[in-house]
Amino acid sequence: MGAIDAFTRTFSIVIENKRLYLLALIMSLVLAPIGAYLIPSDLSGSVTQGHNVSSTRNGSVIIEEYGTSLGGEEMKDFVELLEGLAVYFVIALILGAVFEYGVTKGILLGLGGEGYSLGDLLVEGVKHSPAVILINLVYGLVMLAFVGIAAIPMVIGAFLMPTGAVLIFLGLPLMLVVVFFTTGLSSLAVPLYVDRGKVGAAFEAFGLAFNNFLSTAGFGFLLGIGVMAIAIVVGPVAFVAQTIFPGNVALYASALLQAPFDALMYLFIWAGGVAFYRELGRMEELKKADEELKELGIEL
Repeated sequence: MGAIDAFTRTFSIVIENKRLYLLALIMSLVLAPIGAYLIPSDLSGSVTQGHNVSSTRNGSVIIEEYGTSLGGEEMKDFVELLEGLAVYFVIALILGAVFEYGVTKGILLGLGGEGYSLGDLLVEGVKHSPAVILINLVYGLVMLAFVGIAAIPMVIGAFLMPTGAVLIFLGLPLMLVVVFFTTGLSSLAVPLYVDRGKVGAAFEAFGLAFNNFLSTAGFGFLLGIGVMAIAIVVGPVAFVAQTIFPGNVALYASALLQAPFDALMYLFIWAGGVAFYRELGRMEELKKADEELKELGIEL
């Protein structure tokens, strides 16, 4: 029930903190043209068109061999793509840390009945961004490690086909559970840090998540569904923009038109983390109260 209650509460938090959407929108509008510039959506077929055709003659028979390789130009495009992705990742990581802290802080202040100004939240976000960057990097690595371990049965199964199909069949649900759990786990980190004011507090999320494993996995699943719902709306918007506008203009127009939806997604994810953090805190308090009553010989 904790996952469902937190997910439902997320919508209320988003509605109650409409002003914070402006912060998420600013971030999305800044990132949109940067992403369009650094990450080309079309590599001019550099990979798909990089087919080699070699032919050899064996008597009167010509044998053609097809392969795929990256030539000099294609390799250059691929390297530029990787460089663009790396630069965009760094920029998004820094900006995301600033605005994630600011929005999370605003939500917590709002839930506590306290007022706030968007300017003050941004200043606070800048001050605390290094800690948020560290927290997000650590939890990103943890998520990759968990997913990598969960993928081992599927990898082994792929090498042992067709008998390994059983391992793949069993490994897929395990992989999904791990992805959902780590999604719920990582959503707790920044709210814990913002609320407690200590970097170490962010890592208390592990204890909270493992003590409430099913709720954490369930919330990660629901959060993923919410993000997918927003992404489904974004798809047609991007398609229409790329159809209407010519050439490179389409890339920037598409990115800018998607920005409001991206902002909603960011706000939804950050609000969800706060809602789940508060819900787990409530559940932990109820557990402690039950234990104290049991020690007194009272059972409810």
